[in-house]
Amino acid sequence: MATYMYNEHDVNQVKNMQKKIKKKKQKRRRCFVLIVLIIIACIIFMTGNASKVKKISVSGCHLTNQENIIEHISIKSKETYFFKVNKNQVKKEIEQMLFIKKATVKKDLLGNVKITVQENNAMLYSYIDNILYIVDEDGVMEKDTKQEKLSYVQRYPQAINFDEKHLKQFIKEYKQLPSVIKNQISSIVFEPNDKDQTKCKLELDDGKIFYVRIEDMARQLTSTNYYLVTQKYPENKYYDFLGKNVYVYN
Repeated sequence: MATYMYNEHDVNQVKNMQKKIKKKKQKRRRCFVLIVLIIIACIIFMTGNASKVKKISVSGCHLTNQENIIEHISIKSKETYFFKVNKNQVKKEIEQMLFIKKATVKKDLLGNVKITVQENNAMLYSYIDNILYIVDEDGVMEKDTKQEKLSYVQRYPQAINFDEKHLKQFIKEYKQLPSVIKNQISSIVFEPNDKDQTKCKLELDDGKIFYVRIEDMARQLTSTNYYLVTQKYPENKYYDFLGKNVYVYN
């Protein structure tokens, strides 16, 4: 029996090479089409409603209104693209609002934004041109034109006879006072005169009256100064903090 020996020249090398080239071209063509389809799908997704924020939810509200927070922030459901949501920016926007001490912003894989807030309390309130102004513990001031929170803030000191400029200056100093002092103040009266243009009267729950100047108040009314003066002169009613001195009288 004769033995057949394989000879590579028995195969048409040109046709074999053409088949290989054709397969490579088909493979590249399929890859190109697949890439184009992926790009088109991404564009459709990125520009369609599927890529936008689905829902914004807020929890932890008691003094604040959920709708007010949602309206205040820059992102909007059904409008803002999910990939454009900057959590730190939203957090900053919320923490600038009245009664908001801290905010946490989270995103989930479904396109939802979840906001959790921690609130603080009011610090004082005032009327300027018959409009209610509310100030929280962080010194954030806001107008309440509808007086919706009046019943709540009435338990806190009222700042009387202030204009907006001096009230802002007062708040900056007042929020630095120790809680032991602020908790005893029942009302605040702005009493400027030609020679004493930033004078304020602080009326305390025990009947004592402190006179202070806005720009020096935080420096003068420290816990140490408060205790030293009131314990040394417990029977006196009036305490006038002027410069480095305190004038005490009845």
